Amino acid sequence: MKLSGQTVLAAAAWLALGPAAAWAVSSDAGTAGGQFLKLQQGSARAMALGQAYVALSEGCDALTWNPAGLAATQQREAVYSYLRHVQDIDSPLYMAYAHPMGRTVWGGNIAYLSVDGFDVRDENGVPQPGADAAVRDGFGSVGAARSFWYEKLFLGAAIRVVHEDIAGSVHDNVVGDVGALFKPNSVLSLGFAVQNFGSGLENAAAITRGGAAVRLGDFFDLSLEVSKAADASSRVGLGGEFQLPEQYLDVGQISFRAGYYSADNRGQNLDSGTLKDLRLDRTSSLTFGFGLFTSRAFGYGVALDYAFVPFGALGTVDQISLKVKF
Repeated sequence: MKLSGQTVLAAAAWLALGPAAAWAVSSDAGTAGGQFLKLQQGSARAMALGQAYVALSEGCDALTWNPAGLAATQQREAVYSYLRHVQDIDSPLYMAYAHPMGRTVWGGNIAYLSVDGFDVRDENGVPQPGADAAVRDGFGSVGAARSFWYEKLFLGAAIRVVHEDIAGSVHDNVVGDVGALFKPNSVLSLGFAVQNFGSGLENAAAITRGGAAVRLGDFFDLSLEVSKAADASSRVGLGGEFQLPEQYLDVGQISFRAGYYSADNRGQNLDSGTLKDLRLDRTSSLTFGFGLFTSRAFGYGVALDYAFVPFGALGTVDQISLKVKF
């Protein structure tokens, strides 16, 4: 059965911000295309840090946050990431690659996301059992970045092809990203990026990010980011990362991360006793994660990052990333 325009629009809004449209404060939430671009595919570290990552982005992760961070790549990198979101939103594929060529670094990524199980209704609101209403979204990007001024200033740009198939309503468009990083010393980093611009709000909501990060000795990173999507209110992210460097552990590096993101209230989780025991059943703003890295895995550098995010009544979100440096 052919779905109504209202049904397709509802599907897009449901996908926005991790099917939390019912809890959204902004009346503009879900009105733009490309809502799945907000789900933070590809960087478990960024997710664990409360999305406060624009001033910390580097390597393959930079392609989904701040393309200027590509220029901080010292080795070739390849990454695979898996994102399990709430209510059957699943991203089984995210792959990225970064290739340094002197002070210039090239990179590319691809991602795929699927959603099944919509409650399909006709124009009169009557349920349609057996109707096939699936979402199949994805994107592919290529980008480049270069360092200047003795590796204190980094500039980058990327172009992204976005594909949306929402219950048979297919849209393809092209958007762009630009970003900058400024690192005046080994302690402070400032970041700025504009993402998904150039295609119009109906195709994708442009996102502006600005933030700073501070390195405290050998062990701590603190980061702050303010972001504004064209179809939503401003958001604030705060992140902290504790690292035990490889020289202290001899065999590798371990990192523990936590963050805060000013998300909308998504109610109380009544299904998970574990979340209730940890007093996380009412939160949708706190984020957690860890990272492991070793440079001694068969001559390669290997990193494993994990992020966990309580999502209120909607459940939980987690993401795992595996990166190889060679």
